[in-house]
Amino acid sequence: MLWKASLILLATASAIACADEFPQFRGVDGSGIVRDQKIPTSWSADENMAWKIDLPGAGWSQPVIWGDRLFVTTAVAEKDLKPKGFEDGVKTPQSMGLGAFTPAPNTNIDWQVLCYNSLTGELLWQRTIATGKPKYAVHPSNTYATESPVVDAQGVYVFFGATGALAALSHAGEVMWKQELGAFPTSNSFGTGSSLAIFESKVIVQQLTEKSSGVTCFDALTGNTVWKHEREKSETSWSSPILWRNELRTELLVSGGERIESLDPNSGSKLWDLTNVKAPTACSIAFDAKQIYFGGSDPFSKGPLFAVKSGASGSVAPKKKNSEFESMAWLEKQAGPGMASPVSSGEHVYVVDNNILRCYDAKTGERRYQTRLPKLKMVAACPLIVGDKLLVLDESGSSALVKLGPEFEVVGGGEIKDTFWATPAVANDAIYFRGVQGIYCIGQPNLRKD
Repeated sequence: MLWKASLILLATASAIACADEFPQFRGVDGSGIVRDQKIPTSWSADENMAWKIDLPGAGWSQPVIWGDRLFVTTAVAEKDLKPKGFEDGVKTPQSMGLGAFTPAPNTNIDWQVLCYNSLTGELLWQRTIATGKPKYAVHPSNTYATESPVVDAQGVYVFFGATGALAALSHAGEVMWKQELGAFPTSNSFGTGSSLAIFESKVIVQQLTEKSSGVTCFDALTGNTVWKHEREKSETSWSSPILWRNELRTELLVSGGERIESLDPNSGSKLWDLTNVKAPTACSIAFDAKQIYFGGSDPFSKGPLFAVKSGASGSVAPKKKNSEFESMAWLEKQAGPGMASPVSSGEHVYVVDNNILRCYDAKTGERRYQTRLPKLKMVAACPLIVGDKLLVLDESGSSALVKLGPEFEVVGGGEIKDTFWATPAVANDAIYFRGVQGIYCIGQPNLRKD
């Protein structure tokens, strides 16, 4: 145990010294808001690119950053399993409702975690967490490493839904513990995609598939189970668990199908649930200190965009599906987001649907504008608020920086030739884009010590 105690002390000292972190899906608290970062307003392959690296295998997981360490997961196969873009993906059997008849690829996969120097792109170490043939197929636009990891002062925690492996590694790459949670079929063989969440040295795993409905909390130091919650129905969801730190308390939000559940992150006990609404299933919930914002859409239907106030309790449901209910602040019909999760500045809520950007007043739900983003096409990555700007990245590598506020104004952006579905990471005064081919670092990365 001495090595573990020493590791914790070293990691904690590093955490105190380094102010720049992007430790989980959508940032420090999972809100999609990044503060106090000096990123450039234009970039390309020849402008403001600090470094780029080729990645082995394939994955849509977002990189996570702790000071001068960048961690990313990937699935390295004997065959080429690189994902297709949206246009090619919709032509496949899964998109036509025939995914259940698609066999898993007959190839061995190494599920790996890699660590790079976030300032230089130097590879520091590479570890294989699981090896074998996949049990189920995935959509050609998905990957076998879509779940984003999380990192804290103690280590980095990775999960591969396709094989069910959950592991904790030290910042130096030593495996501290490992759990096998099982792999399960997903709706229409689309594959898995729910990222991890982290809360006060607890790692939270969401497995919502056709044969599993569990949300499990593990002790980050030991790997022991702290609590487990089972939803009433097994159904696939690709949303990620969200820790909502609001004015009253911290809640863990779990979403999919027609149900959102709020859990106590310390005990797993249910605080409230909301049913009979089109809940986020392909994207995740957005939030600020006062409200959450959510909705859902698919090729067959488009639900409302809802805003719900903090302080709900018990079971809540509208009498008519997707209509008004207790604790709701407002709703906007036919405005539910698609794949990209919305984001709230506290004053305005931003929703990107394909390449259409909509801005709403967070308090009233009044739509401030709706406009097509110039030069952008299909958007799968989640938008981020970086300082006073909104960063939007489309799958072809075109980006826009949009000024926050009730009036639309593009104030920057760039272009990188690759295919992008992973949400960017922002830390160290730099943007980290993860594409099919590799990772691209934009800006002048540096460690700023407090």
